[in-house]
Amino acid sequence: MRILIILSIILCSFFARADLEYIDNDIYNYNGGRNENGCLEVYDPYEKFNRKVFAFNSVLDHIILRPLAVGYKNITNDYIKARVNSFVSNVYTPLTAVNYGLQLNYDKTIKSVWRFLINTTLGIGGLFDVASKVGLQSDRQTFGSTLAHYGVAPGPYLVLPIIGSTNARDMTDSVITNYAINPLMYYTHNDFDLGILAISKITDRYVVLPFSDYVMKNSTDPYVAIRSALHRTREASVQYPENFKCPKPKN
Repeated sequence: MRILIILSIILCSFFARADLEYIDNDIYNYNGGRNENGCLEVYDPYEKFNRKVFAFNSVLDHIILRPLAVGYKNITNDYIKARVNSFVSNVYTPLTAVNYGLQLNYDKTIKSVWRFLINTTLGIGGLFDVASKVGLQSDRQTFGSTLAHYGVAPGPYLVLPIIGSTNARDMTDSVITNYAINPLMYYTHNDFDLGILAISKITDRYVVLPFSDYVMKNSTDPYVAIRSALHRTREASVQYPENFKCPKPKN
């Protein structure tokens, strides 16, 4: 039963990081464009396989995760949603501190630790974001962010069963890796970890309901729309080394 719950709550994360700014005019096909780092906007050599998995994940999302997100939207008010978001963000703050440490950015490592301590104590377990009021803003980092910091390009776009959309580099940001290097998870019960995972996926899915519903109803190719939005959003969130250029994919 626990395995079923885990699979249900982590499926379809291909929607989780989408950005609403990319739905304008229903123009999504950015394949072949290059950003300032010389990276292909989307390098998708496994598109045939990815589309099949995307279709499978979409069905599961429609059956399980989207209804949960809609229910969350309908039964909670803005105050409750804010408390939930703050709590989940606080749980992942130690992961950010670890990754900044791996990036040798000790200033932000210390700030992340202070942010966690302040919100955990004065913020009542992270329910309130007190740290932001004293200048310690939220800035989530993952292991994929750390790899990008050291010059690892995103690589091929991938859509994995249950896990959803990612790329060769950010596969390290799967549930297993993020939990393995998050020190907080070594001091909490498995049921707590599972609950946090469930809540975070449901809230992430809620945030992108307008985007996903718009794409599924109006886009001529939802796969391309979501692929482009996710890739651009992710690339905008990472920091490469100075003068870094992504390698050109082999034909």
